[in-house]
Amino acid sequence: MKSNLVQLVGGVILVSGGLLIAACSGGGSSGGPPPPPPPTYTVGGSVSGLQGTGLVLQDNLGNDLPVASSGNFVFTAAIAGGGAYSVTVKTQPTNVWQTCTVTNGSGTVAAANIAGVAVTCVTNTYSVGGAVSGLAGVGLVLENNAADDFGVSASGTFTFVTKIASGKTYAVTVKSQPTSPSQTCAPTSASGAITNAAITNVAITCVTNTYAVGGSVTGLVGTGLVLQDNLANDLPISANGSFAFTTAIASGAAYSVTVLTQPSGPTQACTVGTATGTVTNAAVTTVTVTCAPPVTAACGTPNGTVVQHASNIVADETWAGAGTVHVVNSTISVMAPATLTIQKCAIVKLKAGVQIVVHGGTSAGSVATLLAAGDDAAVGVVYFSNNDANQRWGSLEGFNANSHIQLNYASLAGGGATSAGTRNATIEMHGTSNTTLPDPVLKVNTVTISDMQGAGVYLDNAAFTTDSEFLAIANSPDYAMAMSAMALGSIPSYIGQANAHDEVLVVGNANIFADMTVHKRLPIHFHTAGVRVAGGPPSFVATVTLTLDAGVVFRFENVSGTPTMMTFGTNGQSQDQNGVLIANGSAFDPVIFTTGLDTAPTLPTDYWAGIWLLTSNGSQLQNVIFEYGGGDAAIGPVNCGPFDPSINQQARHTAPLLVGDGTDQQYVPPANLITGSTFRNNIGNFAIDSVWENPGRTFGPSLHNDNTFTSTGKFCPQSKNLIPLGCTISGVDQSGCQ
Repeated sequence: MKSNLVQLVGGVILVSGGLLIAACSGGGSSGGPPPPPPPTYTVGGSVSGLQGTGLVLQDNLGNDLPVASSGNFVFTAAIAGGGAYSVTVKTQPTNVWQTCTVTNGSGTVAAANIAGVAVTCVTNTYSVGGAVSGLAGVGLVLENNAADDFGVSASGTFTFVTKIASGKTYAVTVKSQPTSPSQTCAPTSASGAITNAAITNVAITCVTNTYAVGGSVTGLVGTGLVLQDNLANDLPISANGSFAFTTAIASGAAYSVTVLTQPSGPTQACTVGTATGTVTNAAVTTVTVTCAPPVTAACGTPNGTVVQHASNIVADETWAGAGTVHVVNSTISVMAPATLTIQKCAIVKLKAGVQIVVHGGTSAGSVATLLAAGDDAAVGVVYFSNNDANQRWGSLEGFNANSHIQLNYASLAGGGATSAGTRNATIEMHGTSNTTLPDPVLKVNTVTISDMQGAGVYLDNAAFTTDSEFLAIANSPDYAMAMSAMALGSIPSYIGQANAHDEVLVVGNANIFADMTVHKRLPIHFHTAGVRVAGGPPSFVATVTLTLDAGVVFRFENVSGTPTMMTFGTNGQSQDQNGVLIANGSAFDPVIFTTGLDTAPTLPTDYWAGIWLLTSNGSQLQNVIFEYGGGDAAIGPVNCGPFDPSINQQARHTAPLLVGDGTDQQYVPPANLITGSTFRNNIGNFAIDSVWENPGRTFGPSLHNDNTFTSTGKFCPQSKNLIPLGCTISGVDQSGCQ
C-alpha cells in the first residue's frame, strides 16, 4: 500500500512515489492554484416579548440589525468558522419603552450556523405619585385606576405601591374624603399615559368644608333683635321662625351664638339654647332662641295718663290704649260719618248714667261707628267701667240703623243706668222697624258684660252681625238679653253665669215672618199671648221656615191668664200662608217646648197653650219634648173628637200639639210628622189634636206610633181628625180618639 504522505523537507517536496525537487528562489511561478477561503456561518436567534419600536441588535459591535417584532432574526454578515460572535442590544425599544436582554449571545463559531441567541424584551413599569397639600382631617384614601387604595395621613408626597407599565394609563381619584374636620380633596394632573418615567406631579389639594350655623326663634313680638356668631356676623331677626348666619363656619371650628341686641317695643329678654358647639360635617340647625313675653303692666292697668271727654265726636278720633284712662263726664255722641276707635288696653270710665251714643244719619251710607279695637283676651282688651264707685254708668247705644257698634275683646262692667223701656241694658241698639228684618248693627267678638243694672243687651229691631262670636253675660238681675223674635237667629256663641234669667226675652214683635234658623245658645222666653210663624209685612211670603237646631229651648209665659199659642201658617185664604217648623232635636239634645215659669205650673191658667201647625206643609219634628202645655186658648171644637159632657159638645182643642186648620184640605200631615218625641206633664184633652180635614172620609194618619206619652190628655193621646159633612160614616158616629 502506498502512502499519500506529503512532506516538505529542506525546500524539497517529497511526494510518495516520486521526487519533486523545487528551487527556493528564482522568479518563476510555481504554476499551482490559490488556496480556497475558509467556510463561514450565520449568527442568529429569536426575539420574544417585543412591543415597542426601535430595537437594534449588533454582532461584534457591528452589523446593526433593526428588529420590528418578535420572531427569528439572522445577522447579514456571516462569521468564519472558528471566529468569535457577540450579540448585544444597541438600541432598546421605545413607545412602549422596554428593556431587552440577550442570553446565549456570545461564543465561537464552529462548523455550523448559530441559531440559539435569545433576546427577551420586558416592558418597563413606572411608579405613580405626587403630593397632597392642605390635609387636616383623617381618613383620606386615594385610588389609581379604581384600585390600589392608598391611605394618606398627612400632607406631603405619596407613591402608589403598584407600578404601571409603559403605555398604560393612570387615573388618580379620591375614594374617601377626610373627616374630623370634614374636607373636600380634589386631584389635578391626575390622569394620563405612562411613557418612560415615573409620574410625580399628581396634586391632591384639600380644602376644609364650611357649614352654615342657624336655628329657630320663638316668642318674638318686639323689634330690634340682633344675634351674633363668634362675636361677629351680626344677624337682625324680625320675626319668629328659622334663621341662618351669612358666614359659614369651617368644619372642626367652634361656633357660639349670642344676643347682641335684645328686642324692644315691647322690651323682651331672649335667651339662646344649644348656643355653642363644634361644626362637624353638616349645617348647624339646633340653636334655639326663646324670647320671654314682654314684661309690661297688665292690660287694663292705668299708666298715669288721664284724658277727659265731654264733647261730641264729629270727625274720626282715636282714644289711646296701653293703660290710658278716658273719663267720660257726660253723655257724648259719635256723629256720622265719624268713627271713634278705642285702642286695646284703654280704660274708659263713665260717670253715673252717662252714655256713649252712636248717632248715624238718616240718609243711606251716613254711618257712625264705635270701634273697640281689642285683639286678645289677656293682653288686648278694651275696658268700660264706672267712674264713680257704686254708681252705674249708662250704656253704649246705637241710635238707628246707621249706628254701628263693633266690640272686639271688650269688657263692660257696671253699666245699665238707662231706662226701664230698654230694660236698663248695658248695650242697646235700635233699628228701622218691627215690620222689617232687624238691622245687623252690633258686632261682638269675645265680649264680657257683667255687674250691670239690667239686661246685658237690648236689641230693638236690631240684630247681631253674622260674624259675631262669643258673648259672655254675668250677674244680670234681669234677662241676659232682650230682642225681637226676628233677631233670635243672630245670637252668637254665648256663656252665661249668675244671671237672674239666663234667657233671651222676646220683646217687640214676637212674630217670625222670614226664614230663620235658631241655634243652641240660651233659652228663648216668649211672654206674649201668641206667636205666629208666617209671611207678613212688608210683603206676602208664601212660605216661612223656622229651623230649630238640637238643644234649642222655647219657653212660653202666659199674658193676663191667656195661654200662649205658637201658630205656624194661616187659614181662611184661598191660598193660606205656609209656616214650616223644622225641629232637629237629637236623642241626647232634644228641642224643648216648655213653660216660661221658673217653677212647674199649678193652675190650669199657668200652662201654655201649644204649638199649632195650622197650615204647615213640609214640617218635620224629631226628638222634641212637649211639656207643661195644653192650656185652653179658647179654640172651639171643629173635629170629630170625643164628646165632652162638661161642655155638652165635642171636646175643645186643648193639646200641646195641634195639627191642621179644620176648614179645608190645604194641609194634611204625613204620618211621620213627629218622631222620637216625648209628651210629658201636659194638661188638656189630648197630647196631639188632629184638626185637619180628611176629604177621603177616613181617619188618619196616626201621629203617635213613634212617640212617648207620659201625659196622654183628658181623653186620649190623639183625637180624630175632621170628616167633612159630619163624623157619621155608614150610619155610625165615629167621633172619638184615633
